[in-house]
Amino acid sequence: MWGKIGEFVCANWLNILLVVVGASAFFVYWAQERRKISEAASLIIMQIEDLQKRIREIGSYISEGILNDSAFYESQILFKTDYWNQYKHYFIRKLDSFSFNTIDEFYNCATEILEQQELMKSLQKNYFFYTQQMIIQMEGIAVLQALNSSTQNPADFSAAVNGLIATIPNGMSAEQKQAVENLLKQVSFVNRNRDYDQFWSLYNKEKQDITAAVNRGALDRYTPMQIRISIENALKKLNSISVIGCEGYVKMKKMAGRKI
Repeated sequence: MWGKIGEFVCANWLNILLVVVGASAFFVYWAQERRKISEAASLIIMQIEDLQKRIREIGSYISEGILNDSAFYESQILFKTDYWNQYKHYFIRKLDSFSFNTIDEFYNCATEILEQQELMKSLQKNYFFYTQQMIIQMEGIAVLQALNSSTQNPADFSAAVNGLIATIPNGMSAEQKQAVENLLKQVSFVNRNRDYDQFWSLYNKEKQDITAAVNRGALDRYTPMQIRISIENALKKLNSISVIGCEGYVKMKKMAGRKI
């Protein structure tokens, strides 16, 4: 018997080798694909559990119909990568339709909350930028007003310069006349008799008033009511979804824990 087997192997060793190589290649491919599915399941399971915690936290930012702007600004983005949308094609035939649709609906609600969170953060950043621009403009006006108020006898000096310009001899060339005018105007600007102690006193007082007004809400921060309404609607939908307890979730958790 063993002799016949040996003869068969010797006669067909090349074909046997091809079968072994092909089987090995198929096993490697099968193991790799299985590993991909396990890793995808693991990412989805971890993300679902993390989203449950983060969504509860975001829900706590709404109290008696009022959205806590500060808490929302400090909150972390709900998620950056939607692992379910990226890998759900692996599980179309592995999960029952109810579980598949349940997880799909869970991620739809989470995405809706994420969109509102990103919109809220964008509005807050725009508000900060706008506020800074307004403060710069108001401080610029305060500087000019303080300079004018701290200049002593500016009208008399300006009148004197204009009088000197009017007495420039007519015999001067146009270029000479323009040069003298520019010189007199420059002298007028440089020699303005300003009291800089008075300037800083006026400017600092105005600057303090600007800061106090802004800090007390002089510039309204607008938060669209629709953001709160959309988040509340998504939270209501999530309350009716038991994603962690569904059969598909349990099955994916087993896939995530397998070794091969």
